[in-house]
Amino acid sequence: MAPVMMRANAARAPAAPKHTGAARGTVARAPLAARAPAPRDISCLAATLEVLSVDGAKSGSETLELDSAADDTAEGLVHRYIVMIRQNMRQGNASTKTRSEVRGGGRKPQKQKGTGNARMGSRRTPLRPGGGVVFGPKPKDWSIKMNKKEKRLALATTLMNASCDTVVVEDLDGKFSDRKTKNMEAALQAWGVGRDSKAVLITKELSDDLTISGRNIERLALQDMASLNAYDILNADRILIEKSAVSELNARFGGSSTEA
Repeated sequence: MAPVMMRANAARAPAAPKHTGAARGTVARAPLAARAPAPRDISCLAATLEVLSVDGAKSGSETLELDSAADDTAEGLVHRYIVMIRQNMRQGNASTKTRSEVRGGGRKPQKQKGTGNARMGSRRTPLRPGGGVVFGPKPKDWSIKMNKKEKRLALATTLMNASCDTVVVEDLDGKFSDRKTKNMEAALQAWGVGRDSKAVLITKELSDDLTISGRNIERLALQDMASLNAYDILNADRILIEKSAVSELNARFGGSSTEA
């Protein structure tokens, strides 16, 4: 009877899964195509921007038409650009002295035996205060490079992705001739920049009036076309672009641009 009962139990038991080559205890994963992330919302990439006057009144619109990287490469491209900016800011002047560079140690500080202390051959040993440093930092050049076309594409992608928080302001020539910080503060309030918000103002050419009016405002970064960088744009809550700089941005970073 025993063999019959074993066969019956075997018939009721579920069939064992076939070995697929995966390690035991692993969970089957869906194909990469099925696990692809949901498409990013690009509704904020609208390139039509309002033009505001110094007092905040609407005076038209401008179109920002820049090349931007594809969704699957934009994040990595901008990240490499920010890493390059931050790394190139490092001075690399940290320096320590090895035991061959510190002062002293010309003779043996004590005899080899008979003192009851550990043997010592030099006062410059790293084991004593004032001695050399083992594997300490030395001056180093931390700068890295990135292709010009990649930098241009990363900067354009950053500007386009920040278009939701971007407004165009009228040309500011002569608007801050009094060079007073309070007038710049009033203009920032009219442009939607709160006292707890950071902003970057992009102009075609940075005049002395703008520099003096905004230099004491810590949360405001002033940039012209020569000093434009993606780090300040990503760090800002509000991006302000002068009207005359929009055409310059479209010419430099637009689809028809050939500048590297």
